[in-house]
Amino acid sequence: MEISVTQCHRGRKGIAPINPFLPSIAKQRGIPVFVIGIIFTFMPIFNIVARPITGYITDRWRCRKQVFLGASLLNAFFTPLIHFTPDFNDNGHAEDLDIMTHWKFWIFLATITVRMLLWMVGDVLQDTICLEILGDDKKSYGRQRVWGAVGWGISTLLVGTCVDCYSVDKEHKNYLPAYLIAMAFLICHFIVASQLDNNQTCTSKNITKDVIKILSDVKVCSYLVWAVFAGIFTAYIWFYLFLYIEDLANIYHQERLPWIKTIQGFSVTVECCMGEIPVYIMTGYILKKIGHMTAFSVSFAMFSMRFFLYSIIKDPLWVLPVELTNGITFALAFVAGISYAAEVAPSGSAGTLQGLFGMAFHGIGVSLGSFMAGYTFEHMGSSASFELLSYVAFTTFLVQVSVSQLIMRMSRPIENGTAD
Repeated sequence: MEISVTQCHRGRKGIAPINPFLPSIAKQRGIPVFVIGIIFTFMPIFNIVARPITGYITDRWRCRKQVFLGASLLNAFFTPLIHFTPDFNDNGHAEDLDIMTHWKFWIFLATITVRMLLWMVGDVLQDTICLEILGDDKKSYGRQRVWGAVGWGISTLLVGTCVDCYSVDKEHKNYLPAYLIAMAFLICHFIVASQLDNNQTCTSKNITKDVIKILSDVKVCSYLVWAVFAGIFTAYIWFYLFLYIEDLANIYHQERLPWIKTIQGFSVTVECCMGEIPVYIMTGYILKKIGHMTAFSVSFAMFSMRFFLYSIIKDPLWVLPVELTNGITFALAFVAGISYAAEVAPSGSAGTLQGLFGMAFHGIGVSLGSFMAGYTFEHMGSSASFELLSYVAFTTFLVQVSVSQLIMRMSRPIENGTAD
């Protein structure tokens, strides 16, 4: 079973060569940071529709594996098309919102949006398939996410180094190696994942009724609210960390610029391989001891510290040790959210509730976070934005702890004494 489960997460190698670099790619093409914020506000909104509908359709017609494989294969051939979208650096429309009136911008936006939609479909299904294979051992989900962390960590460092080497003595970075590596990884992922057993065993007779019943529970509703806040904070990391690193290099250490993509790629390696893997391995034990809501509390407190450290750093290389906190900030909250949804979902409705979690985290949280980051980066600068966000995260931590304590007192504790 271990081999089958890990196959679900190896496909993250095919996403990692592109996703973290997309804001840098857009900025290099002449898109202002605020417009980049609008783009990454707009795209995650599709999660609100794509993830729940994908979960519902595949639950209803029992076609998870087919849709999962189809999305992966299409993504493999669609990703390299980004390289061939026309550049709009010299068209005179690179100021503020004017660039959004140019047809070249819309070709670029349409290409990356379709690619992101395919990723959303595959992402929610691979988590659902993984959890169904695990059966009753839902808290072991973190150990399976280890392979996703390994994929992101290895591939981003590889891509960053290849892009830097391929772009030596060039005015701008050439991302062709990234597109080709992503395509190769996604094809390999399709081949390996096609060997998965189709273990979709049952379908709820009334999925809508089951979900309404679940959403009537105040604990579940509060859990979805905290998923939104986790998504807001995560958006700053996913889409704007690389822009922040470039800001530090341009302002304080221009000698880092020739290898800036390698530094950016290595930052994700530290996040995933050094920060996330230990947490993923111990997640089952951690959640059993502290519960899902306390996991969110710890994550928010650590987000506050992480953002404050960003605000005082001057050298891009000092970002690397800060990325060790990614396991407690992102990984702990995300696994707590995924495993909690799997535990409370009625039989046959797992995909639907996973879709609701994805909607809250990706569709609402990441979308709001992207807009906030684009606005604050444009008007305040990257360091000041992270300082402000550190205070927001700490306030969220205090509110979340208070609300969770209130709910715990109003609810009956579960058997092991931990209020989830």
